[in-house]
Amino acid sequence: MPPKKQRPASYAEADIQSLDYPENIQRRPGMYVGGTGVEALHHLAFEVIDNAVDEAMADACTQIDVTIQADGSLTVTDNGRGIPAGLHPEKQKSTLELVFTELHTGGKFGSGGYSTSGGLHGVGIKATNALSEWLRVTVQRDGVVYKQEHCLGLPVGPVTVFTESNKKIGALDKRGYQTAIKKHAVKNQQTGSTISFKPNVAYLDSIEFEFDALAHRLQEIAFQIPGLTIDLADKRKANKRGNFPKRHYHYQGGLIEWVQFLNDGKKPLHKKPVHVHETLRVDAGKAGDVTVQVELALQYHTDTNDPDGLIISTVNTIPTPDGGKHVSGFRAGLTKAINTFADEKRMGKGGAVSGKDVLYGLSAVLKILMPDPQFTSQTKTQLASDYIQGTTNSVTYNALLEAFRKNPALGRSVVKQGQAAAQARQAEAKVRASIMRKSILEVSDLPGKLADCDSRTPPMLTALYIVEGDSAGGSCKLARDRRYQAILPTRGKILNVWRTNLNKAMSNTEISSIISAIGGGVGTDFNLNDMRYGMIVVMVDADVDGGHIGALLLTLGFKFMRKMVAAGRLFWAVAPLYQIVTGRKQYYAYSDAERDKIVKRLSGKIEVQRYKGLGEMNPEQLRETVFSIEKDKLEAARQAIEDYETARNAYTNGNGNGDDKPVFHPVPLNSHLVQVTIEDIHAAQQALELLMGSSVPPRKAWLINQMSEDDNQ
Repeated sequence: MPPKKQRPASYAEADIQSLDYPENIQRRPGMYVGGTGVEALHHLAFEVIDNAVDEAMADACTQIDVTIQADGSLTVTDNGRGIPAGLHPEKQKSTLELVFTELHTGGKFGSGGYSTSGGLHGVGIKATNALSEWLRVTVQRDGVVYKQEHCLGLPVGPVTVFTESNKKIGALDKRGYQTAIKKHAVKNQQTGSTISFKPNVAYLDSIEFEFDALAHRLQEIAFQIPGLTIDLADKRKANKRGNFPKRHYHYQGGLIEWVQFLNDGKKPLHKKPVHVHETLRVDAGKAGDVTVQVELALQYHTDTNDPDGLIISTVNTIPTPDGGKHVSGFRAGLTKAINTFADEKRMGKGGAVSGKDVLYGLSAVLKILMPDPQFTSQTKTQLASDYIQGTTNSVTYNALLEAFRKNPALGRSVVKQGQAAAQARQAEAKVRASIMRKSILEVSDLPGKLADCDSRTPPMLTALYIVEGDSAGGSCKLARDRRYQAILPTRGKILNVWRTNLNKAMSNTEISSIISAIGGGVGTDFNLNDMRYGMIVVMVDADVDGGHIGALLLTLGFKFMRKMVAAGRLFWAVAPLYQIVTGRKQYYAYSDAERDKIVKRLSGKIEVQRYKGLGEMNPEQLRETVFSIEKDKLEAARQAIEDYETARNAYTNGNGNGDDKPVFHPVPLNSHLVQVTIEDIHAAQQALELLMGSSVPPRKAWLINQMSEDDNQ
């Protein structure tokens, strides 16, 4: 007999929940900050920082200080106007408290406080508060000082008013507070706001701020607002002498100086960057006519390691790493200007220049200031305001064509480089076609080396492990789950592709095998949809040689398969360093500190084995760690594929343009795989040139400096 069906759970009025602040954010942090990982953590920081930046954009702030405190909390101080703190005329509650606790409350909805701003939903600072253990705010304004403390997103007490000498005046309430403030107010007071908060590990997977990530974003902000000074300090890492990491940013040159910074160490195609800055009134549809500022700076260089170029885009100083309508308009305008100039100068014999070709050797920064920008999500990574695409297109086209006409030598050099890029791309396409034929028709002839996945498994659910050495490869082939995991062993160190071109790289057997197995092609024509696996995993020994081999493989991915890396489809496998056995129980440790922690809590006879390499781990141990299949992650991976298919179908039906095209972001099937990301392409290029380039003295100086810093810790 078929099993008896269970009655469905009750579904009545009482089952409908209405979540109020802060529980609505705490239950679903991903809706407000894009997840629970380190990116979400930094999102909390920049919700606070961006409020200070908005003051600078309004010409009301010249100094911003950001400090990571010794306890891991973050403090942001600005010398702006100070957050309004008095009683709100409608709510009859302190405006300062409303700003931190009531969703969709802020000073950026109307036209009074800010003409342009990054925070326009009235949500951000509330998300920071809700996802923090505590938050403290101090405001200097109205000749006095306002303070309030919050715990788990809610006020501990009312907003309290103090004198400049920190004498308590009283709580902010409805009874004559204005009279008391006037009595103690200091004339010509230095105004500003200070906000400190401690992220809550109960809601976030990571609460350790990354100094370099914060520094990168703060530097970008300083470039965009000439004259603004930003200081960053990390008091967690004080050395024996009491010194700690600091950064100081202050630029007067704006976007021009930014582009020159990006091209530092490269040979420019033209000496001076092209700079465009226009303010215009445009039709924003239902919003009517609005004022928009379009500013861009660009400079070409001849670095062959940068065929995809670099376009950095921001909206109201907020970075939009996923581009959007403004970037689409810029690229179209740039391509049209180059081809129009080529036609005018009868340079057509070199061939037409496509949108891909104009990126070769390009460093560009595009900055948009606009009211009420519409983003694709609360995390603001992609601009969705339709009208801005035509605006940036026309501004870019007209301004660049005029620049080329005024300086024909500039125009000719840009056209010639674009045409050379087109020819190189066509040559790469032939190489790619050859690679694809080998990948599809001859993949079974790749080494008894390649142990492929079960052909019945959806490709996006699979991972190719590139493993160091035949010995480790043999153990890995026995340990893997062939439904989801393929193994490709390599023979030692591959060629350093940073120092060579594509043809030479492809003549290397190991590199040719790797690219063929991955299946997406190479260079600007790399196609994510042609990849034979959803993830590519680098798996090497945890020693110096293994680190070098891993670095060479990452370099290969960055130079010839950057789209794969940018899409988050490259991973690094973290194998255990130790196995600790006591009785019938065994534990794995991934660092010396973790080993010591485990040993300390155990009793009895304890055996500790140090794995010198992957080859020392037997298949069972590998199966329990780097090749484990975690059920919850497998389900999440399947859901990610389903979401991608839904988004792709919607796109195919005509909803969206090139920048909106959905990209598949894989979910690893276990927690031992760390995603390789590119947070700063410029920094990545500089690091690769330093570590993998042909010049030895800078690398030697860097190594000496690193050893010196370690000695001072």
